[in-house]
Amino acid sequence: MKKLFRTTKGLLFLLISFCIFLWLIRISMTKSLFFGFLIWNLFLAYVPYFISSIIKEKMQNSSTFKLIIALFVWLLFLPNAPYIITDFIHLHHAKANLVWLDIFILFAFSSTGLLLAILSLTDIYKLIKQKWNLQYANYFSISATFLCGFGIYLGRFLRFNSWDVFTNPLLILKKSFLSINDPKTWFITISFGSFLYLLFSLFKSVENISLEKQKH
Repeated sequence: MKKLFRTTKGLLFLLISFCIFLWLIRISMTKSLFFGFLIWNLFLAYVPYFISSIIKEKMQNSSTFKLIIALFVWLLFLPNAPYIITDFIHLHHAKANLVWLDIFILFAFSSTGLLLAILSLTDIYKLIKQKWNLQYANYFSISATFLCGFGIYLGRFLRFNSWDVFTNPLLILKKSFLSINDPKTWFITISFGSFLYLLFSLFKSVENISLEKQKH
């Protein structure tokens, strides 16, 4: 058990298990499987972290072409991690006497999704910094967060999934182009993108301070 608390993956396992435990408590209290979609969404939120872990551990010495392909796939799935925040839209289905529980469950799942997004982005940032340079890493992280914001818009409001890029690319391009005139597109993209980038920057800053203290 102590080993789980000593590694990032171990702590993530405990955090995800805690989220599932909360959902099971809700089932026992309500006899309803509602919020079951959170389990699926949490699985999708883990996918980009899983991909970035593979890239970090096994692809650092891969060719530029293979790495770019891997980063493209990772970027397609990245919006799934912070997407869980938008599941608060389902709060209106909560029973009056269980609003507190549903808020906590949604908060736990969305916070875990956000953490997975930041950890995953941090891994990719470090890899690009090491493989190329700091400037590329900074440009990529900014681009990734705002593309992530747009991806959240595509998922929540236009109901696209990550794999639709392969199964229905023309429709995504058409809908994306048409959404340019929708103020909501810009608001979701900029607000979520900014929020993610600020969180990422804060996480990076705290990590740098921690490393500096270890050196001294």
